Order: sequence, then C-alpha cells, then structure tokens
Amino acid sequence: MATASPEPSDSVNPSVSQDELLRFLSTPFNAVFTLTQDETKFFMPSVMRHVPVDVISEDSPYYDPEWTSVTDFLEGEAHEEKEKLKYKELMDLHPDNKVYRERHKNHQDNVSKYRKIREIFGPGSNYHPNQLVAKCHLPVGGLCEKEIMYRLACKISELSVLHEKNDLVMDPWDFIRWRIASKIQEHLSHPGGRGHNFIKSVIQKLWDLDDGHTKNIYADPLMREAAIRSARLSNRPNLYKTTHTGRKSSATGIPREPKKSTTGRKRGRPKGSTSKKPSPEESREARRRERKRNRESIPAMYRDSVYPTYTGVNNWRANKLAQNQGK
Repeated sequence: MATASPEPSDSVNPSVSQDELLRFLSTPFNAVFTLTQDETKFFMPSVMRHVPVDVISEDSPYYDPEWTSVTDFLEGEAHEEKEKLKYKELMDLHPDNKVYRERHKNHQDNVSKYRKIREIFGPGSNYHPNQLVAKCHLPVGGLCEKEIMYRLACKISELSVLHEKNDLVMDPWDFIRWRIASKIQEHLSHPGGRGHNFIKSVIQKLWDLDDGHTKNIYADPLMREAAIRSARLSNRPNLYKTTHTGRKSSATGIPREPKKSTTGRKRGRPKGSTSKKPSPEESREARRRERKRNRESIPAMYRDSVYPTYTGVNNWRANKLAQNQGK
C-alpha cells in the first residue's frame, strides 16, 4: 500500500500547517459532492447542480450551442505554430530587431499554452471546461478561451502530482471544482444568485496572494499551499513566490498528465452499488450520517465552504419543521 509522500520544507503560509494541508487534500469525494439518485448529475454543491457527471460533447443535450467549441479553439494551435516559425526566420535574419524577438516569444508561449490545453482538455479527455460549475454561473460563451483553460490545465497538472503521490484523494478536476464552487458560493450576493460575471476572476486568482496593497478576495490559502507542495515535489520550488507580490508566471506549467482510471471511472469518485437500492428515506439518512462523519475530518476553517449556511428552501423548511416539533 502506497503511503503519503514525505513532507517538503515548512509551509510559506504560517497559518497553514502541513498536517492541516494533508487533511484538506485527503477530503473524499462523498464529503463534498452529492449526486442525483441515478448518479448522472451533480446535486450538491448547489453551484454545480445539474452538471452531468460524465464528460460532455458537442452532441450532448447539456451542451449550449452558444459556447465556444473546444475543438474549434484547438485548431488555433496550427496558426500559432506557423507564426512562431515565421518570426523565428525573421528573427534569425534580423537578430537586432526587437519586435521580431517579442513576437516570436509571444507565439512560442502561445504554442506551449495550446499544447498544455490539448493535453488536459483535448480529444479523449475526461474533462470539459464548461462542466466546471453549473451553466448559470458561466459567461455567455462559456470558458473555452486560452488563458482560462491554460490556467485550469496547469492546476490540474499540479494537483495530479499530489494525486499520484496519494496525497490528494479526490480527482484533481473534482478538487478544483469543489474549491471554485465554494468561492463562488461565498461571493454570491443572495441565494440563487449567479457568478457568471466574476467566475473568470476566481479561476485566475484562486491560487494567488494579495497584490501589493490590494487584497485578493478570491484567494484560497490551502489551494496555494497545495500548489506549492506540488512544485516542491516536482523539484520546482521557485515556481511560486513567497512574498505578497502575487504569483510567479509560468509558460508551460508542470508537464504531467492526470492519472486515468483503468475502469473508466475517476479516482475518488464513488462506485455504484450492485446491492438492492435503498429507499429514499434510507438514502437520505445514510447521506446525513456520512456528511456528519466527513465534516469532522475537514479543517474547521473550510467546513462552512463545504456545508454552506444556506442549503436551499427544502432544507430550510425541514429545519423549521423540526424546530416547531421540538417546541
């Protein structure tokens, strides 16, 4: 049986201990997510409600024709490759031309980004960027754009390092979806609100420190610590700055592929039962007991984001009824 990897050097965030980080990384899928009874869609957290469990395609009923196509997006790699070669030739002919050097560097970086995005979201992937959260929290065209998908792809690669070391229990994509869903829930102005106008900021800033005197309201300290741990285990300790000046940019991310399950089911996902299906009452009671047990295993500072105060009108009514019966 594999054991958790040796701990790297002390955390750069004094408020997050390595023990707390490892408990955070060991959070199981069932402690965070609830699926519909047929296990085909997410039910909780509410920010992910109705998102299909299996990866979608452009032919899926869930797919929105207004979304930018991943397939069409990836075709842009050929153009960037062509431009990179063109400016490489011009740069070689005119070595003192600063414009040619800058344009070559720009297209070279774009090619690297396309390759990372293709690695994570390309043909055969288990992930689609527009399944990050529920449709209502996505911008009109979806999330299929270069900088957003590149950011997500790099973070999936980083978390895959921890997944392979058995530090991270949940599938890296599910883990990211949990933390982003929690951050969106935290910033909704009212129950039933939408995060479509700030979800891109959440994706870009979730792993960052404060920027100078500007507080990063979307920061997730434990997610940043997870990324730093991954960088150290990958012998890239200087990937993240340890001051308050934000993140250190990276052109290609960590070249690791997420580990794929040989059974076709993501690691960390609950397996379906072959026994007799329990009644709805038995299922609800079992989920209640399991959530209570799992809640105690999650760091206290993150319990509210896993189990938000507002959990829907049905839960509110049930609590109200229980209070009235107890009077």
